[in-house]
Amino acid sequence: MKRKFKNILKHLSIIAVLFFIAIAGILVLVFNIFSEPSDEFAKKNSTETFSPFVRTGANTIVDRKQHELNQAKKMAGNKEFSIVRTSTDFNKDIPFTVDKKAGVVYKKQYNGRRINICVTGVDSRMGSNFKHADANHVLSILIDKGEIEITSIPRDTYADAGMPDTTTQNIIAVLRPAKGRRAYLNRIAQIAELDTIHYFMEFGFSQAMGIIEWLGYDNSKQTLQVLRSRKVFGGGDWQRTYNQGKFMKQAMLKSFNNYGGIFGDLVLMGGLSLTETNLTSGTLNAILKKLKESEFGQSDDVTLRVRPEFPYEYKNFDFNDKEIIAHMSAKVEQYSGTKPGTSVSTDTLVINELRKAINKAVRADSTGQANLTINTLKTYFEQKAWLQITDKNTRHHYRETMKNLLMSAYNKKKDPDSAEKVQKLIEQESNLFLNSKNRSNHENETAQELIQ
Repeated sequence: MKRKFKNILKHLSIIAVLFFIAIAGILVLVFNIFSEPSDEFAKKNSTETFSPFVRTGANTIVDRKQHELNQAKKMAGNKEFSIVRTSTDFNKDIPFTVDKKAGVVYKKQYNGRRINICVTGVDSRMGSNFKHADANHVLSILIDKGEIEITSIPRDTYADAGMPDTTTQNIIAVLRPAKGRRAYLNRIAQIAELDTIHYFMEFGFSQAMGIIEWLGYDNSKQTLQVLRSRKVFGGGDWQRTYNQGKFMKQAMLKSFNNYGGIFGDLVLMGGLSLTETNLTSGTLNAILKKLKESEFGQSDDVTLRVRPEFPYEYKNFDFNDKEIIAHMSAKVEQYSGTKPGTSVSTDTLVINELRKAINKAVRADSTGQANLTINTLKTYFEQKAWLQITDKNTRHHYRETMKNLLMSAYNKKKDPDSAEKVQKLIEQESNLFLNSKNRSNHENETAQELIQ
């Protein structure tokens, strides 16, 4: 019997498998359709057939794969591994091991059924719909083995975004806003050496902080600062990408849990409400069942790799240790003190911006300008910008104010469906964090009982 006592360790959370926080992600509607998703998006989003050759300067025809590899190496050499000279060694007092395997090709091959979910962290500033793909990860569920592969892709990986060759903008981060989601997912599949991406999850700063908080990390702002840093810990975007993948691995192993029945659906829908996704709670419950049957939950059940291949010795930090996260965050703050704008927005900045938007929406609502009210608040609401506010009471105030204004505006437009959608999204989020609080209280009570 495989790992006899593993059931004892299974008090963890499926949503963590999806997010990066979680991220993480999972999928498939029923067991007998795992190999071919019925979702229309998945069918339309199959990777296109590409010519093995490409025209370069002076119309020379060369091998496409070698050309893209050369472009990736050029970017890595010219940008990501340039030395950042500081007067302080930011790593000498932070414990870590070294991972030599994540960046190189290994012979292990799995030819069974797999489901591929792209988890994307987008760099969309508050109130802006422009989205760079700054964090790029694929979760591959090896459904017959009960294992997961995480493929993490640096944002500056070569991708034809339609920009002039003289620029440095032909990268995966720019491809997302330049050519759209479908082209982005096709290129992600190529880089990850997969046939297609079946499902997607996208989230910005605010949602990422909400996911991190729900997963039980003490300070979501600190954690996000550490995961976004690419200069303090060496290795540029390659190390940052590895850090994010490692965080996802540790979070899903720590938090994997069986949420069954109606209660489970409420929790999973709450988690999904923090992202833009084509996944459903039913899909997540189906995959959770398969993982549980395979006794998923050990460290070697999750494999982490970085692509394109690059033989770099990645620093392997323990993100489950809150003291290490706090220490790393202090290093980021120390470095960013001379680099304004590199850290996550403070509560004051977030509150001031939300207050301005709400005041504008209130004036529009008072004069019956429903469209202006909606246009003023819609992006902030979709971003869940209030999740960047640390104080829970203040966060609740701004969230409820925005909800009420939007519902009022939609009802004035005689659009009750949109008003109900706003209400439902807030209810789902409330259920999610209520469960998080109850879970935390239960864990504390259990710990006290063990001590006594």
